[in-house]
Amino acid sequence: MGELVRIDGSEGEGGGQMLRSALALSMVTGRPFEIVNIRAGRPKPGLRPQHLACVKAAAKICSANVEGASLGSQRLTFHPGPIRSGTFDFKIETAGSTSLVLHTVHLPLALAPSRSILTLTGGTHVAFAPTFHFLERQWAVLMRRLGIDVELTLERAGYFPEGGGQIRAKVLPCPSVRPLSLGPRGPLQRLEGVSAVSGLPRSIAERQRNQALSRLEAAGLYAGIELADIPARGKGTFLLLLAAHEGGGRACYDALGAPKKRAETVADEACDALLRFLATRGAVDEHSADQLLLPLALASGPSEFHVPAISSHLVTNAQVIQRFIPVQITLSGAPGSEGIVKITPSAH
Repeated sequence: MGELVRIDGSEGEGGGQMLRSALALSMVTGRPFEIVNIRAGRPKPGLRPQHLACVKAAAKICSANVEGASLGSQRLTFHPGPIRSGTFDFKIETAGSTSLVLHTVHLPLALAPSRSILTLTGGTHVAFAPTFHFLERQWAVLMRRLGIDVELTLERAGYFPEGGGQIRAKVLPCPSVRPLSLGPRGPLQRLEGVSAVSGLPRSIAERQRNQALSRLEAAGLYAGIELADIPARGKGTFLLLLAAHEGGGRACYDALGAPKKRAETVADEACDALLRFLATRGAVDEHSADQLLLPLALASGPSEFHVPAISSHLVTNAQVIQRFIPVQITLSGAPGSEGIVKITPSAH
């Protein structure tokens, strides 16, 4: 077991991502870590149910010795054991995000010698986390390019506040993570989307789609947006847009409905985000860039890609990764502006 890694959770972006990245890296490298001041700057500092679910899932797959895993705790130590493939069932209280738990454990499981099957119960379409449809249509596609194969199935959706959604994920073994190089993106190949409702009139999904088509057409863009009625424990809506470009660039943005939030506003939020991206030279959206950083730090060669913005999440994630492994990560560009990400693992 390597030297203890010490992390101050109040540094940088200061959110739960620091904890999730540290958990994944600890499992992969075998290095224990201590994190203090967890989410110190947040309105409700310390571990929330969502973060505890990530800690417990990580501990289960590697039989870790954990101290400080309690609600509100601002200090946690994690001593990992060997990663164990298998069949796991992870339940997150209320509408905690299933996708963030999957992000915590998928890479360690992919680098294990045999497949794993996960059932995750909680929120599948909730704020401040990737939705299931983002995972399926963007994240899993990019991971497959790296040789990381995660097969996803949505059993039922889960929205705030009821939660109760369920996804299944089959994580296949990945002998080696492939590098990725994406220059400034090429011309737009296709623009597609999903407008969906659960437990609400289909007319809401139609209004979301119509508003999105109108906004995109005004910008000279034409999209195929499917309508969907998705089984769920509660009620909810969302609109997702995906742009695929020549040369492999792709960006995905979505927006969620809420009580008293107009369907047209949901569409506008997703369209605004996509149009901002298209005004840059980014090859992947800022959320995907953040999600690519950790696996590419373990890749078999150097990687490089353009991003629409050097986000605080990206900067903080790079700092946490470099605490665990000797990798060179260069973020060229001013914070909040377009930039280029270069990742050179130590063996290269």
